[in-house]
Amino acid sequence: MNSKDLILDKTLKLILNKGTIDISIREIRDATGLTTGGIYYYFSDKSEMFEAILQKYMVDYIKIDFDEILLEGSSRDKIHDTLFYILHQYINGVEIESIDEKINYGDVILLLTATGYAHDEVNRIISQTGNDIRIFLTGLVEDGKMQNEIRQDLSTENIVESLHSMYMGIQGLWLISANDDDVIFEKNFEITWQAIECQ
Repeated sequence: MNSKDLILDKTLKLILNKGTIDISIREIRDATGLTTGGIYYYFSDKSEMFEAILQKYMVDYIKIDFDEILLEGSSRDKIHDTLFYILHQYINGVEIESIDEKINYGDVILLLTATGYAHDEVNRIISQTGNDIRIFLTGLVEDGKMQNEIRQDLSTENIVESLHSMYMGIQGLWLISANDDDVIFEKNFEITWQAIECQ
């Protein structure tokens, strides 16, 4: 691992352990084993370092690679597996190589946004990701309608909004409670699916 990534990883760990972004260069130096000059070689100040942490652990992490989602089976299976995959991407944690552990993503996003380091790029990516999810779900719902697996009398837009709202509610619950109980997802998905499936 290069020194720049080491600084970012160890600083994030310090921020999460202390519950604040008020971390001194001395603490970062002690955690990384680098000199003060070695730290300032990569970052002109702590603000630049925190921006880099945001980029690595929020902006880059929020993006979804829809090509990674395995889509097999019925429309129900495809929609279920898509939402399940996306939820678990956010909840399963951020792998930090230098400390050989996963950190709960909910802790990262809540702490970094609460401390004033949520910037326009993060908000833009979150908004774009929501739109990307809706677009992806729209394709699945349209396909389900063509296969006569999803009701024709409900608009695709309303179905997608229902699915997205269910997803956002569960994501919020999981992030706040740090409880990724899959039963919550399964129950809510089943209720939503029963409302939209062809009988």
